[in-house]
Amino acid sequence: MVTCCFYSSFVFLMNSGLAGIHNYHLYSGLFFTLFATSLIVHSNTNPYTIAIDKIAIFAIVFYGGKMFIEKCIKNSRSVYAYRMIFIISTFLSSIYLYYYGFLHKKYCYHPETTIATIYHSLLHLFSFIGHSLIITM
Repeated sequence: MVTCCFYSSFVFLMNSGLAGIHNYHLYSGLFFTLFATSLIVHSNTNPYTIAIDKIAIFAIVFYGGKMFIEKCIKNSRSVYAYRMIFIISTFLSSIYLYYYGFLHKKYCYHPETTIATIYHSLLHLFSFIGHSLIITM
């Protein structure tokens, strides 16, 4: 069954294009990989595709975090302070929706599938926004 998570995965394709435009080719490739694995996971779930999707997620989180720290050091002007706070907020919001939700069976892990997929799609949106801000920083 195709859900809104399937369609919200297309934001990762936009991250891939944005990273490519800014000559972050590895970041672009990682987002394209996440786009592909996310489409597969949200249309046909099995343990192997979920594991590959998680690897893509962690690669993007670590690479994006590395880029964010490097750009914060390089661009330590106060003009970026609000952007930095917003990026950190999107990251913490994603962690909250996913891991806190997992521990308490809420948000992305809500017992009602419709609610869970809406929150998971929101997670995709937060990730898209945060990483887009990192790319354009």
